[in-house]
Amino acid sequence: MSRFSRALRINSGLLVLLSIVLGAGVIQFFAVNQRAFLNLYYLPVTFGAYLLGLRKGVYSALLSCIIVFSLALMNDTQFGAGEAEAWMRWLDLTTWGCFLILTAYVVGTLYEQKESQLRDLRQAYRGIIEIMGKFIDSVDRHTENHSRRVADYCVELARELGLSEPEVEDVRVGAFLHDIGKVEISTDVLRKAAGLDENEMREMKRHVDTGEEMVRSLGGILQHVIPMIAYHHERWDGTGYKCLRGQDIPIGARIIAVADTYDAIVTDRPYRKGRTHEQAVRIIEEESGKQFDPRVVDVFVRLYGRVATDRGDSSLQRAA
Repeated sequence: MSRFSRALRINSGLLVLLSIVLGAGVIQFFAVNQRAFLNLYYLPVTFGAYLLGLRKGVYSALLSCIIVFSLALMNDTQFGAGEAEAWMRWLDLTTWGCFLILTAYVVGTLYEQKESQLRDLRQAYRGIIEIMGKFIDSVDRHTENHSRRVADYCVELARELGLSEPEVEDVRVGAFLHDIGKVEISTDVLRKAAGLDENEMREMKRHVDTGEEMVRSLGGILQHVIPMIAYHHERWDGTGYKCLRGQDIPIGARIIAVADTYDAIVTDRPYRKGRTHEQAVRIIEEESGKQFDPRVVDVFVRLYGRVATDRGDSSLQRAA
């Protein structure tokens, strides 16, 4: 989640929180049975603590206490039935306030634990994806770190295209795993220098279906990247592996197609020497509207232009 979106979520949450507290205060002021309506304040406290954290929850509890105690000070009969019960009224309100703050603390603590577990899960998730990427690349030593480089390119392209951060993360993971189906292809076919015959080409094309099945078997957590793995060899003109055309191809797959092709062109292979950055960019530009989405190509050229790059780097140098 980006800083802006996170700040927007927190600020929106605070506005809702304050609205609930103030709304409860207004209802409390006009209600006949004020004690019954004290329970309204548990709503903003629970909401604030669970969704915004321990600190915001405790703040909402303290604000609720301030409102209620202020109303009690302004009206001696509020929350009680007369002067004789004044001490009991304040005892009841103090007990209520303590339980309200305790509720905020307990729920907020659960929130903090949940966030800590989610951070650990995200870190483990990213680590497993990178390990899987290294495993995929290990099938062919000539494509070492290919998945990482493609993922790095795709992240910048996706952000420049205006995708949200969750969508960018999906594209990153899809780029890491786009060639996972190749683990089922024989190394002889992967490293063959001469052109592939019909059977070998059929085996090579099968890696997108194999990859789709492998990732689908991992469950719903990776469901958003499945279309990228299945369709990253589609062509904009509809002549790809599965004959999808234009906008029917998922945007993540279109991004991966450009990044994957670039890295394949500039990387040395057993059957040829890698070409220069300028040659690769020119080839990609020539395939705009044929093999690649023109919009993705435009963004690629705008980001990287014709600046020479060291193929040993993990990412491209941006054009000045």
